[in-house]
Amino acid sequence: MPVSESTAGGLSARLDELRVRYRTFRAEWYSTPLLLTLIFGVLAVLPLTLNLYAFGFSLGSWVSVHMLVITLVWATTGQAWNMMSGYTGQFSFGHAAYFGLGAYGTILLLNVVGLNPWLGMIVGAVVAGLYGLLVGVLCFRYDLRGHYFALATLAFAELLRFTFNTVPQLGGASGFFKPLPRAYADGYGLLAFQFETLLPYYYVILTFLIVVTAVSLAIKQSRLGLYLFAIREDENAAAAAGIPTYRYKLFGTTVSAFFTAWAGAFWAMYFDTIRPETVYDILINVEVLLPAIVGGIGTVLGPIIGAFIVIPTSEFARQAVDLPGFDRIVYGVLLIGIVLYSPKGVISWPKRLLAALEDSGLYESALGDDTDTDGDSSE
Repeated sequence: MPVSESTAGGLSARLDELRVRYRTFRAEWYSTPLLLTLIFGVLAVLPLTLNLYAFGFSLGSWVSVHMLVITLVWATTGQAWNMMSGYTGQFSFGHAAYFGLGAYGTILLLNVVGLNPWLGMIVGAVVAGLYGLLVGVLCFRYDLRGHYFALATLAFAELLRFTFNTVPQLGGASGFFKPLPRAYADGYGLLAFQFETLLPYYYVILTFLIVVTAVSLAIKQSRLGLYLFAIREDENAAAAAGIPTYRYKLFGTTVSAFFTAWAGAFWAMYFDTIRPETVYDILINVEVLLPAIVGGIGTVLGPIIGAFIVIPTSEFARQAVDLPGFDRIVYGVLLIGIVLYSPKGVISWPKRLLAALEDSGLYESALGDDTDTDGDSSE
């Protein structure tokens, strides 16, 4: 049945009013911090609601604290990856190198010299940052871009996987077991970075995500972020305008590597053992970048939204289909689908929905073209 003109006109007016309000809100400096505060507020109480029942339904029957922890781990790495690849346009496919250095830096120092894992995390993050700086110097010195840069970063990650897999002093193929907390601390607790339940781990990784997101937002809203995005849009033009592109690309690479290592350190203390095949595996590179790609590259909200789409979807698929590696198939489908049909990510879907409504005749906007193309541009 065709839609009447009055109905379509009323819908169009209401949608235009909502779009004006949204544009006005997003133009304010506090819009993104407020949205992030709301998101993190929800995440702070989310695990406490898993056992609550409403209308005979419990969220805990579908979602576990462990799933939320893993989701936040990849949201953190996605946010860190985004500070390099999303902001500068240098697409990295080798962030498993930094993730693994953070994990091994923490657990190796803990096992060998008994260094507190929090200090080991900082050491591992610094080492990862220096390795990222080395990767950047070698790649940017020879002006590697696009696919060549992505392949080079993958090669550096595979180099570490091979090294840690073959050197006995680095644990070899068997890796390391996490020692009991009484071996280096007074017992379970924050100081030991080990807990008897999953909930404290959840709040630790949530804190990590908040810190990394705050850094990402601060960079994006600063002049530094302006320079990074200028490099992403047109590096030659940015260089011609006087922006030291080489220096800023190195900065993006180093900061991204540093914070990716945080997630790797958490991974080492969350699980009982780490091996090269678990922290340097090629799939780690995909799990690092996928939340940002699915959510929206170059946006602050995108990696968080993307992680809560990618990880639960793959977990549900893995539980529903008894097929080894099926979660990897889901990753591949999501990646191909987003790249082909929604390159701006999920965060652009509201605008795409409005465009679909216009094509169907249900909505005729009087506002003209919406410049907020990714839902995050005002950041």
